[in-house]
Amino acid sequence: MKVKSELSSVLLDKGLAELGDCLLNFLVSAAKSRVLGRFCGERVPNKVLVLALDKSGLRYLLPKRLKPHARSNAVEALIAYAWLMRVITIDEAIDILASRLSIDAGTFNSYVDAVAELVRVIKGRIIGEA
Repeated sequence: MKVKSELSSVLLDKGLAELGDCLLNFLVSAAKSRVLGRFCGERVPNKVLVLALDKSGLRYLLPKRLKPHARSNAVEALIAYAWLMRVITIDEAIDILASRLSIDAGTFNSYVDAVAELVRVIKGRIIGEA
């Protein structure tokens, strides 16, 4: 399918990954702030992104022997692409992330679940799969 091959290219785009890194850190910080009821900043670890990619079901679109850092970049690239192409808004992304973060918003698994859900929603809107 053409959409899937184009999406594979998006996931490997380093420029999109750089933008997505900043964007995702902002989104998670805003979601965590909403959940906690106070302002805070957060940097999303690459390990969270690697696990979220696997959990979201998008791993099959990437080359098999891709290093973990490149897989985490794929998540960041997808999120940047989705925002730039108006697949998802900032507010929608924050809502999705906040809905999956636990009340302490500090557990590793909570971050994995939240980012994986965001990726699944984006995937569903782009590819048409849930």
